[in-house]
Amino acid sequence: MRNALLLPALATAMLATSAARADDLPPPPDQPRSLDSDARHEIDRTSLYGDDARIPLPMTVVATSSFSYTNIGSDPTQVSSPYPSQGPGCYNSAGVPQPCYSTFSNNTAVPGGQMIVSGELGLVPRLSVLASMMVGAGGGGAVPSPNVGGTVAARFQVLPDSWTHTHLVISGGYVRESWNPPVYDDDRTPAVWLPGTVGGVNGGYLQVALSGDIGRLRLGGMFHGQHTFADGRDPLDVTVDLGASYRIVGDFRLGAEYLGQDLEESFSAGAEGGARHFLGPVASVQLWNKRITLVGGPSIGLSAISPDYVARVAASIGF
Repeated sequence: MRNALLLPALATAMLATSAARADDLPPPPDQPRSLDSDARHEIDRTSLYGDDARIPLPMTVVATSSFSYTNIGSDPTQVSSPYPSQGPGCYNSAGVPQPCYSTFSNNTAVPGGQMIVSGELGLVPRLSVLASMMVGAGGGGAVPSPNVGGTVAARFQVLPDSWTHTHLVISGGYVRESWNPPVYDDDRTPAVWLPGTVGGVNGGYLQVALSGDIGRLRLGGMFHGQHTFADGRDPLDVTVDLGASYRIVGDFRLGAEYLGQDLEESFSAGAEGGARHFLGPVASVQLWNKRITLVGGPSIGLSAISPDYVARVAASIGF
């Protein structure tokens, strides 16, 4: 009889002990962020060029700083338009050859070095505002040094926080290009090269970012459509980013990222002289309870009119 009474008491004690231990354990990964815990400051910006598919919680901030270096090669006209009737193309008013390299949409990289500093503020659940400033220098040729640009955008998280493995964000805003490169205006008769614009030009863009986790594997993609208000530019410039990474150990990831620029010219060269493609490895790590993300890697040009390589490193912090 005594043993019969002890068994339920022992079982109850064991369950209570297990529950207490469970309360001491950290929450499992990929859970919705709580509004009243340190998890509200966690960030996960492991893409090098693509947009993040999540936004900060209300009244929290994510600050990001990055540095890029773009090498256009020893020949400034190596990335010029393939139109045979125009010769090498891309000459300034003094008849001197100048780079025809068109910047990545949204000012991802210009010839030479470029620093980007941005801040994003969560306003209400699933809505934030983002502002960025770009400063470039050392591009050579006719590219002004320094050159300054910026963006301002609103970002909306489409999927609810309960979707812990799949994320989708749509954003749109204003962009001031830091450097408006020479363009081939094929709308004129005869078609002509237009010189680059010192001080840049204005534009607007729409962007869609999507990411999903399958175990340790993360897949992500971004579509960026931009219209620039300048003579000779295409009605819509299209950039696509595709990436995949694998969590090797802890919060350290290795992967690869592809970036395609001016894809609207894939089958018929236009203002920018054709599409450009880049591919390279990416490494990232999260620190300080996932409040800091470091990411970096080189990208190699895959086409004749692409720069030789682009190298980029970035750091983000949530607070």
